[in-house]
Amino acid sequence: MVLNNEEVFKLLNDSFLTILDRINEPIIVIDNNGVVIYVNNAYEYQVGISREKILYRNINDKYPNDKLLHVLKTGQQIKEDEHYNETLGFDIVASFIPLKDNDEKIKGVIGVGNTGAIYKLNKHLRSLVIKKNEKVAQKEDRTDLQFFKSIVSKDPKMLNCLGIAANVAKTEASVMLRGETGSGKELIAQGIHKTSNRAKYPFVEINCSAIPENLLESELFGYSSGAFTGAKSSGKTGKFEEAHNGTLFLDEIGDISCSTQVKLLRFTQERYIEKLGENKKIPVNVRIISATNRNLEQMVQQGEFRADLYYRLYVVPIFIPPLRQRFADISLLTYHFLNYYTQKYKKNLRITPDTLEFLQDYSWPGNVRELKNAIEHAVIMCRTNEITKDNLQLNVASVQAKPEFSTLDLNHSVEELEKTIIKEALAKAHNNKSKAIKYLGISRSAFYAKLEKYNII
Repeated sequence: MVLNNEEVFKLLNDSFLTILDRINEPIIVIDNNGVVIYVNNAYEYQVGISREKILYRNINDKYPNDKLLHVLKTGQQIKEDEHYNETLGFDIVASFIPLKDNDEKIKGVIGVGNTGAIYKLNKHLRSLVIKKNEKVAQKEDRTDLQFFKSIVSKDPKMLNCLGIAANVAKTEASVMLRGETGSGKELIAQGIHKTSNRAKYPFVEINCSAIPENLLESELFGYSSGAFTGAKSSGKTGKFEEAHNGTLFLDEIGDISCSTQVKLLRFTQERYIEKLGENKKIPVNVRIISATNRNLEQMVQQGEFRADLYYRLYVVPIFIPPLRQRFADISLLTYHFLNYYTQKYKKNLRITPDTLEFLQDYSWPGNVRELKNAIEHAVIMCRTNEITKDNLQLNVASVQAKPEFSTLDLNHSVEELEKTIIKEALAKAHNNKSKAIKYLGISRSAFYAKLEKYNII
């Protein structure tokens, strides 16, 4: 039997609900029949399950072994228990408290998650990314995969990226990471290296766009004594030699000059380099991981990037989604960074639901890196026990900003805007199409017709 609203508020009055909704720990409450009668904002945000999906469901039907039901039967409180939660499908750390009336009769159970261990909630999801690899991996190699498990995400697109990275790591294939600045390309490159057979050897990175064109070749390949005016008399060892037997991460590969592209192509074909100022061939054993946020395909068509080099580097591409397309990860990462920085700066802070919603509406042009900086700034500047929007240092113009389209082509502009709105609805609905349809207010047939029209997967 499902409780009506009047009975619910007998158990949980308005004031109590208001307090619970302002707590950052995820909270769930069931009645004496095992029916979920309440979850707070933090539960919805951190666990990633909407209230509509869980409220008024009887957990006896599918999850008879849930800890909430155990406490309901025994009346015994459980404190800080780490266990596999059957309802959620992954590990949690939580406390469970029976709710009793004046006659000590159990009227329900409240479950409270542990914010300090909130990312144990993701343990099961992250393990799915590399489940296949773990089955075939040798026992001594399994700890290598911990790097990918440690990456905080429950977004399906991001988990797919981590799965590809884990699969390709043990091979010698060249990998190209595609994505916006701050989306995590360097982190995934490090993960591929640390999970590879080259993990004991150097991981050397270089940002090709940060070094002047006339100096990039010498940085990559090194130079001999007297190679050019101002060169060191002892010469210089290049990044390729530094990365011998290891991995060379070439960030912003789209910014290298044509002459450097030629020398890089020669290495991918012959596996040797030549320093500037000498003709000696130096064999080097290096795996290349490259990254870019530029449209290399267009650059190839325009003759700005060599097609033969493109195909040498583009053996396994990994497309990393921007943070604005990882709706569930915004709250997850927010609490992750909040937990980290409150411990670092020895503060006890909470983040208000309005502030979290504000962060989810923000477009994050700087991606995860910008979110991390924003939370650190807020923790440092906050002078109360709650982080509000006033503590954030963000580009307010980016909040709910929509792309600008040309007004000279009305049909194209309308289609682009329509496509953007559909993608945002899907992101907000965690890719649940039925929920996205409700957000958009259109028919199911119209929704699927538009997905096909705009090739939205």
